[in-house]
Amino acid sequence: RRRGAISIRDTRSRWGSCARDGALSFSWRLIMAPPEILDYVAAHECAHLVHLNHSPAYWRLLRSLDVDVRAARDWFAANGQRLYAYGAA
Repeated sequence: RRRGAISIRDTRSRWGSCARDGALSFSWRLIMAPPEILDYVAAHECAHLVHLNHSPAYWRLLRSLDVDVRAARDWFAANGQRLYAYGAA
């Protein structure tokens, strides 16, 4: 699948998403995350251009992109809610 438009959004429940048409969207709050977390989210969404699911094949592809899945998940567990607090009304 070809990559479509890339957009930055004010999301409330996702860090990124990949639509069926290949459009990639990312939360603006990611700019406050460490670079390796940005890399992880970008790789996560780009892997969805090949597998639009979270199948074992998807996770194999993501791990082949040289990102630390466990470290990113741990970082979001520890820091994700704090990032979502930015811009909250």
